[in-house]
Amino acid sequence: MAILKRHHAPGMPPEVYDQANAAVAESEMGADGFVAHYGVAEGPGITVVEIWDSQAQHDKWFDANVRPLLPPGTPEPEFWEIRASRTK
Repeated sequence: MAILKRHHAPGMPPEVYDQANAAVAESEMGADGFVAHYGVAEGPGITVVEIWDSQAQHDKWFDANVRPLLPPGTPEPEFWEIRASRTK
């Protein structure tokens, strides 16, 4: 079942997100189970919302590619099962 991930990094400057995003974008695009990525400035920090085919596929890619780039103390992502989806 597809999942939606929300990951808020409080206090992360947009420039730091931009660098990390650029470093992992190609890998993420080729990752098994990856569907979509959205990064937004939210208050004092960055929030990433992604869609993956499964949390296990996300976790495998995330742990190898993103986790090493995060500052200590960054909260863990949150996940929800997608019940319905529509795009234009």
